[in-house]
Amino acid sequence: MDLSKAIQILSSVSKMPSPGPAPAFSQYHICLALLTIGDLNPIGRIELSRKLGLGEGAARTIIRRLSQAKIITIMKGGCVLTSRGQLVYRALRPKLSTVVSLEARQLALDTSSVAMVIRGAARRVKKGLEQRDAAIRAGATGACTLIISKQRYVMPTADRNEEMSPDDPLVHDLESLLNPKDGDAVMIVSAPNRETAEQGAMAAALGLLR
Repeated sequence: MDLSKAIQILSSVSKMPSPGPAPAFSQYHICLALLTIGDLNPIGRIELSRKLGLGEGAARTIIRRLSQAKIITIMKGGCVLTSRGQLVYRALRPKLSTVVSLEARQLALDTSSVAMVIRGAARRVKKGLEQRDAAIRAGATGACTLIISKQRYVMPTADRNEEMSPDDPLVHDLESLLNPKDGDAVMIVSAPNRETAEQGAMAAALGLLR
């Protein structure tokens, strides 16, 4: 399965009709749920809701939708990916690193900060404003996008591109935790808690995969 098809499936799951009030989750929650289930395989509803930072009711709705889309099945030990779900997972996971916590002192705008790599996405980054706005809409306090070019960490801004020093502690942390390569983009997102920061990072990342 190619990446565009995987994203199309995520979008269709997020738009499935539901009775009652509008669900308290978005497409980035669906993506996080699928990747979390694929990473842990199996995982129970309560643990999934905790990792997503959602209530059990919202997690239950996500599980039901993923099951209706034949992406997961419910086993005695919890949720597992179906063969179709594995295809979606294998299309997405190579493009999206796991999310890691870090301090990012000079960039952090709130209590918790996380980072993730979007593989091969540097060419899609303009000034980082779209990614910042997507992260904030998902609940984050702030976000910064870095691109890796010729082994340099570059921060696009409205005025110019700022290159980070190789000796910067943040660069060292990113190298040791995520090891991004030339052509990758890195999202650094801050929020009041890790779950919200992770949601912001995923929301920004999905925009770079389109």
